[in-house]
Amino acid sequence: MAKVRLKGLRNRGSEQVEVESTDEVGFLERIIRLRDRLKFGPHHRMERFTITLSATLAFLLLFSGLSLAQDRSNVAKQASSQARYTESFTFSLSGQRMYVDGVFGDSNHTDVLVLLRLEDPKGMSVDASNYQLFITGYDKSMESGPKTTFSLFGSTGYGVIRFQSEEPIPKQILDVTIRANEQLTAQSGTGTSGNKNNTDESFAKYDQGRFYVNPGADNTTTLDWLASGEQNPAKLYTALVAESKDEKIHEELKTQISEMGNLLNRAKEYTNRLVSAGYEAPKTPWFVEGDYIDENGGLVAAKNLTGAHLIDYSTKTIREGYIKQVMGGLSEFDTYMKKKTESTNIASSSNNVVRKEQVEQVNSLKNEDGSILDLRLVSTGSSPSAQVAAKDSTESLLQTWRSYLSIKQKVQRDLMRSLLVLDADVLSQELGFSEQQNNRSVTYY
Repeated sequence: MAKVRLKGLRNRGSEQVEVESTDEVGFLERIIRLRDRLKFGPHHRMERFTITLSATLAFLLLFSGLSLAQDRSNVAKQASSQARYTESFTFSLSGQRMYVDGVFGDSNHTDVLVLLRLEDPKGMSVDASNYQLFITGYDKSMESGPKTTFSLFGSTGYGVIRFQSEEPIPKQILDVTIRANEQLTAQSGTGTSGNKNNTDESFAKYDQGRFYVNPGADNTTTLDWLASGEQNPAKLYTALVAESKDEKIHEELKTQISEMGNLLNRAKEYTNRLVSAGYEAPKTPWFVEGDYIDENGGLVAAKNLTGAHLIDYSTKTIREGYIKQVMGGLSEFDTYMKKKTESTNIASSSNNVVRKEQVEQVNSLKNEDGSILDLRLVSTGSSPSAQVAAKDSTESLLQTWRSYLSIKQKVQRDLMRSLLVLDADVLSQELGFSEQQNNRSVTYY
């Protein structure tokens, strides 16, 4: 469109000047015009510097603000989810190390247990009454807290700090100092908390250690089958310690027995190779003959090794226990183990020729035509391939039997004994368990 402009001070006639409407100017053209308006010449260096600096500062302030907000969000999220902040700590004077093995609790977060483990139980008191707890907030002091107790599971080296409340335990990082009032070893520690930012002088005076934990966190391990507020020491030890160990032993049993099945198949293969080649296979040792792995993956032994612990591990767990399967009770444990050890030693003796746990060397094979192949004379490159193959199959068969015997010894003696010892630790809590009885043993500050 055209607009009319009047020229001069007086109305001396009109002149029409064409002016483009802003509606008809493109967006790109507007940007270019704006750039030209802000474009400084060679004499405007200070102006350019000021604008550049201002823009940079504005960007940095914006970025810092967003980062701070994100950091606060991450910290808040971590404080609500992470339960364990310290994996291990060292007592300041004795130098003894203690591990924080986990944080457990009920589904309502009203009963939370922090599991601790001494690296060397012999070097520290196993009586809970010889310890004190000093608890405060990580970032602020605390006048009080939930009901808190400290317990030790006897000589096992495991202990528990327990937080109990009618309401869910708050999500708060706690600074916990545990003090040992009885020192059993010579001083070998640094006399400090181990934290350069913490100069608490009490660590040079008392044997104590510090760790951080959030008992109200979301990711505590829930103990579904343990009743909230459970006081039975054996059940507590089973839930917190023994059950996970029991599962590991069962996994090891599963792995070893699976390998025994592989070895039985391998022995069958080598035996068939010898028979197919016309040789009489070596006699199967008594500790292998008749054994098989059932459809559930369990070992069915035709003959058990001397000193074997014959317990049902496939349908039972530590919750049901194992000791009562082979003895009257914990009081018979030492006598039972002594007898098993003695019988095992007899079986391992070179004088035992009836049930000798050994794979005898085979030096010759009998052929179906009655001839004898002396394996000591067979060698690769100078003997027929069939004879070399027969020698290889024989040596592989003997080695397979040796491997089978080794695993069978581990399964029937070592791993089964581990299950019995684990059950003994559970049953011993009736006498070995100790708990603080003095309310002044726990201080919030």
